[in-house]
Amino acid sequence: MSQNLFEWTLLLVRWVHIVAGISWIGESIYFMWLDRSLVKNPENKHPGHVGELWMVHGGGFYKVDKLLIGPTKVPKDVHWFKWEAFSTWVSGMLLLGLIFYTGGGTFLLDENVSDITYGGAVALSLGCIFGSWFLYDFLWERKFAQKGYLGHFITLIMFFALTWILTHTLSGRAAYIHMAGIMGTWMVGNVWMRILPRQQKMIDASERGEEVNQEWGVNAKFRSTHNTYFTLPVIFIMISNHFPSTYGHDKNWLILILICIAGAVVRQYFIMRESLPAKARFFLVPAFACFFALFNMTLEMESYDDLNPTPAHKAAAEKVKEFTKAPEPKDPPVINETQSQAAKAENRNSNVKGNISGIITFSGTAPTPKKLRLPGACMKGHKGEPVLDNVRLVGDKLENVLIRISKGLDGKEFDRTVPSEEVVLDQIGCIYIPRVAAARVGQKVRFKNSDPIFHNVKTFAKNNKKFNTAMPEQNSSFVKVFDQPEFSISAKCSLHPWMSAFIGVFDHPFYDVSDANGSFDIKNLPAGTYTVEAWHEVFGKLEKEIVVDDNNSEINLDFEFK
Repeated sequence: MSQNLFEWTLLLVRWVHIVAGISWIGESIYFMWLDRSLVKNPENKHPGHVGELWMVHGGGFYKVDKLLIGPTKVPKDVHWFKWEAFSTWVSGMLLLGLIFYTGGGTFLLDENVSDITYGGAVALSLGCIFGSWFLYDFLWERKFAQKGYLGHFITLIMFFALTWILTHTLSGRAAYIHMAGIMGTWMVGNVWMRILPRQQKMIDASERGEEVNQEWGVNAKFRSTHNTYFTLPVIFIMISNHFPSTYGHDKNWLILILICIAGAVVRQYFIMRESLPAKARFFLVPAFACFFALFNMTLEMESYDDLNPTPAHKAAAEKVKEFTKAPEPKDPPVINETQSQAAKAENRNSNVKGNISGIITFSGTAPTPKKLRLPGACMKGHKGEPVLDNVRLVGDKLENVLIRISKGLDGKEFDRTVPSEEVVLDQIGCIYIPRVAAARVGQKVRFKNSDPIFHNVKTFAKNNKKFNTAMPEQNSSFVKVFDQPEFSISAKCSLHPWMSAFIGVFDHPFYDVSDANGSFDIKNLPAGTYTVEAWHEVFGKLEKEIVVDDNNSEINLDFEFK
């Protein structure tokens, strides 16, 4: 299927899903309101009369009279509210499959979350959707679940467990939408497997002139009530696609749980606000508590800014200045007879500067590049079919290997000036360019979005402050200054989980990233013995020892990954 046809298919299916969902959810909210608004009329002599309501809309009056089904004549023309649920679920599952199960799971998988395979992820997600319905239905068919709070407690535990499993296995975006799919499946299962069959039983019994078991109606209403509490959480999850501060958060599982709790209690408030306004207001307290917690948890989500140095950057710069200042001058060392030969040699070579250069190669069978199904707006940046760029080989030359001096710099004197030029990581064609970069502590790192679609930048760091910043516009950018050395910081886009980059932040200038020819250079290394480390995100790391002295200042150092 061509990308243009695929995107139009997505658009049309999404349109159907939204229209059908509006109809179904609107119907659910309407009937919950209607049941609360009915008033019993003592003059109404219809058998099974429960209550009635007069309404005005569109220039006319409407009268609704609710009757319990009994051994009475069934109206000839009865409208069944069922196709709204059916069309919503079918279009939703089709949309789920088109987005997450095509393209080898491009949107389904996130290597920063887990290493589950595509087949395993599909099996897990579908197993959770359909398997959870059978567990949920089995629970609520038991009498004990329909009385008291035990059934609700067990359902919450099951929901929390599913949330935890999916958010720790799939991409955040996929986990959220699959949780909406789980609730949607419970809802449509309630309609088609429980509500409609029991209503049909009541109609059949009434037509035969038999006494109708009102428990069927009570149970149908019970499941319908469940559905109304699922509506607001499902809607919130649907729109969260545009807010990576939710599903892209480190604690996205907790955010999802809080969202669902808030949605359910807000729905309870609307159910009770007319009949029991004082009690209804009580439910606003946990709702506000949830939203307050959500707000504080997502404070790290920042708007992009095309920044010049700000107070935050200046504070970081002061910290960096202290961290990277050159060592205090020391008195010349006194060499006595007992001093080691190695120490004497190092003192003799104190003015020697070494240069390291080499080639990074790969031997063996390279992994097959994973094909990507990208949004149409990102396809223009690619020649041919786009693939994941975590392994870039030109012949046997390996690009994007980060080389650094990992040991041996303690006590050495070298230029600690922080470079003034920015390191730029650009989101273009829905990938990061470059994928691997390096910067000095205190150096400006600019993140840029060159695509005409929404991206964000979420970092994973241990020593530096993490951030999750939205970039909704093309050519938007922002600058960050990392004030602690770290190897390495991972940056990703939560909306497009295959997009990853790695940034090494160093307190010295002795590092490089291999280019398309596999080559690297490290210059002006003081005399001494060092460990040189070469790291690749897929193939791991290699280490070699070198010595810089008068006899060994121009060093050729090659690495071969296998």
